[in-house]
Amino acid sequence: MVLPARVLAFAFALLAALLLVAVPAAHASTPSFEFVSPVPGSTLVLPETNIILRPGGIVDASSIFGGALFQVSGSSSGSHEGRIRLSDDGQTLTFQPDRPFSYGEEVTCVAGSGLWTDTRGLVLPGRFTFTIAGPEHESVRDFVPPFEDGADAPSTFSGGSLPPRAGALAESLPADFPNIRASVYGTPAPGRLFVTDLHFNVAGIRFPSYLMILENNGNPYFYRQLSWTALDFKMQPNGKLTYFDGDARAFYELNAHYDVVDSFRCGNGYTTDSHDLVLLPNGHALLMAYDTQIVDMSLIAPGGRFGARVIGLIIQELDQQKNVVFQWRSWDHFEITDIWDPTLLARSVVDYAHGNSIAADPQGNLIISSRHMSEVTKISRSTGEILWRMGGRKNQFTFVNDPIPVSYQHDAKLLPNGHLTLFDNGNYHVPQFSRAVEYAIDETERTATLVWQYRLQPDVFGRLVGSVQRLPNGNTLICWGATSPSATEVAPDGSIVWDLRFDENVTTYRAFRFEWPPVRPATIALNPTTLTLSARATLLAAEIRPADSTFVAADVDPYSARLNGTVPPDSSSVKWGYAPGDSLKLNPTDVTVRFPRAPLDPYLVVGLDKLVVTGSLNTGELFRGIGEIRVYPPLRVRPAPSGSLRLESTPGVLPVSLAAPARARTLAAYDVQGRLVKRWQISPQSAGRATWDGRAPSGRAVGSGVYLIRVEDGVPGPALKVVIVR
Repeated sequence: MVLPARVLAFAFALLAALLLVAVPAAHASTPSFEFVSPVPGSTLVLPETNIILRPGGIVDASSIFGGALFQVSGSSSGSHEGRIRLSDDGQTLTFQPDRPFSYGEEVTCVAGSGLWTDTRGLVLPGRFTFTIAGPEHESVRDFVPPFEDGADAPSTFSGGSLPPRAGALAESLPADFPNIRASVYGTPAPGRLFVTDLHFNVAGIRFPSYLMILENNGNPYFYRQLSWTALDFKMQPNGKLTYFDGDARAFYELNAHYDVVDSFRCGNGYTTDSHDLVLLPNGHALLMAYDTQIVDMSLIAPGGRFGARVIGLIIQELDQQKNVVFQWRSWDHFEITDIWDPTLLARSVVDYAHGNSIAADPQGNLIISSRHMSEVTKISRSTGEILWRMGGRKNQFTFVNDPIPVSYQHDAKLLPNGHLTLFDNGNYHVPQFSRAVEYAIDETERTATLVWQYRLQPDVFGRLVGSVQRLPNGNTLICWGATSPSATEVAPDGSIVWDLRFDENVTTYRAFRFEWPPVRPATIALNPTTLTLSARATLLAAEIRPADSTFVAADVDPYSARLNGTVPPDSSSVKWGYAPGDSLKLNPTDVTVRFPRAPLDPYLVVGLDKLVVTGSLNTGELFRGIGEIRVYPPLRVRPAPSGSLRLESTPGVLPVSLAAPARARTLAAYDVQGRLVKRWQISPQSAGRATWDGRAPSGRAVGSGVYLIRVEDGVPGPALKVVIVR
């Protein structure tokens, strides 16, 4: 009997797994997988950890079940059963043990037995071990890391007192709503401002915090009070709003009606950190956590303390089902002595990395900012390995055009052109000052070229927090952190176009500008496709279709539609379109809205004009689309001095209104070469009156020129000469 090749391969894989189980831990094989978490040989792993396996390629889901894919056992807790999941990316497997591991034990995992992928075929199993943190971790499980640089309370900064709010606004806002002064000096980018109020020098006092969307003048478009600190309030690429709730220790997601629709928390036993949340196009989420461990720092640094609380950095990726499908730990890749200021190693609390931002490049690799290392690091999303390190003690880059090392930075983000922007707090600049910078990164030559920077005149120093956002019109929004002004928007030429100030010892963690409510793209088809200025047309129809899957036609509020921002729709002119065969009429593919013609003329431009159609969606969002239409200038019509036909219309206006002689029944229009353009009948009910709209029978508008209209029967006479000039 000959067994199928796949059956034989599975048998060999199972035999290999059994052999691996028999091999002592000291001789454990190194897995050949693309990514494994926890890192083989790693320590200080939390008991609640899952196991993540990415073999490389798309996993054959049928190979997951029926074999010993994961064999997991703890040296103290024994064998662990668990749940195996294939993530929505089709490439990542997770194993969630049925119960936590025990403190201090070594965990052995044999993984991959019988697994198949489209690129590797049969995946050979691998064996690896990792060690759970010791029982001393229980004493720091609820430890809250100190703010920013290890100080118990932020230092004082002087922002100056602001004048009280105007009476009407003061009466409409809560008494504890932050005092805001916004000044407009130029042309800010489109959109509204997203900030929260962050209070300093208030140790032991819990101030409520407000989510705020502000107009350019500082008046709130939206606000919501939280019981404690709110951070990182922004619009995500999917058009939803997210923010960190300090009480809940979680990020929440809001829709355009400001309803909470989702939440995000770190897994594997880690407490979610407040600094950043990035939602990826595939629906996954990037989060950070701070991991406090007890470390004998006397063995690592001079003056180090025996039982120091040392804080590591954790980066996690959650899939759409909130499973941890990628985990990166500073314990596995950084050294505690990578901290920028070595004197901090002698403290009782050593926050050596202090990650404060995450970004993803187009390939999915991660960019993280580690403030206390003064370093920006690029991490492979595929393998978890460090691709490069920029700044700090392990710097691998040459800085061009910039003799000033970045110091204690925030908010390292990538621009669409691949450049890197960040807010350089400058804690170790001499003298201290803060700036926004942009670098062109050459990963091959390992150079970072300063292509833009901005410093206020005179300099300001924001010791804590801060952000930089490049806006679509080329402006840059800078949050200066713990100083005043709190935020400034500058044009490409360096001129200040807007700024924002709070009361003394109040600022915002970050500042953003977004178009809000979010605008969804629509496809617009206009009918008719051509118009003549001053012609007596009555309606212009706009067919509105979703341009992508961000909304459906049923979401459109047709009566909110506006043409070029001002022309309201005709109240009785809405028609829903449906796909052929949709007998239930439940899923419209489009909606057609007709607009009155008379108010539109002032907004039309001769030539190929583009008309903007906007409106509201039932989701609380907006839609916007552009339709094209050909616009002709007014027609100038001049009658001949005499003739049997009389012109009754106003010169320059189509259609041409004519009075024909008695008994005339047929009229015809010819061009100057005698070619028939159109022939039409006068109805008996018209009392000898007729019109011509300047078009041929096909509906095509005739070109500029001289046209002769004459009676074809009845009493003949001279033709009426009509001159059309487009």
